[in-house]
Amino acid sequence: MRQFFLVASVLTLLLAGCASEPPRIAAPVSEPAGAPSQPSALPEERVEDSGVVIRAYEPPEMVAVVPTHGQAVRSLVGQAEKQEAAGNLPAAISSIERALRIEPRNAHLWNKLAHLRFTQGQNGLAEELASKSNSLAGADVKIKRDNWNLIARARRALGDATGAGVAERKARLLY
Repeated sequence: MRQFFLVASVLTLLLAGCASEPPRIAAPVSEPAGAPSQPSALPEERVEDSGVVIRAYEPPEMVAVVPTHGQAVRSLVGQAEKQEAAGNLPAAISSIERALRIEPRNAHLWNKLAHLRFTQGQNGLAEELASKSNSLAGADVKIKRDNWNLIARARRALGDATGAGVAERKARLLY
């Protein structure tokens, strides 16, 4: 009895999947008689009989993403910048780490920490932190490009010329 119910259920699911209508594909638009023929390249814009306008793909504009921080994080970032300018890298790192405890998903803070660690000579850690920043960057192309350039510099400093080349190519693709 159980087996019959199982077979009936599977057959019902299969039949339900077959009952849907296949997707419709628009027929190519024919040109009026006597019209000059287009070259083999796709036209920039075409209007079908149905009134639908077809355009060639254009990538979206790159929008600059401005980091937004809460007041406490802005204060800590400002403090870290002053500490870095004064040459006190451990204090600057500490300030950024405190800011990260407040905003742990902030790609800009991870990027800043990666730069500080690179300046400190901790290349492996700088690469890891820049990768973390990339994973949180979302659509922020500028921060991703900076992270990939930093990863390339860190890999080169670690003697990984091939890895550095790969990171540089990834950075170039983001322009």
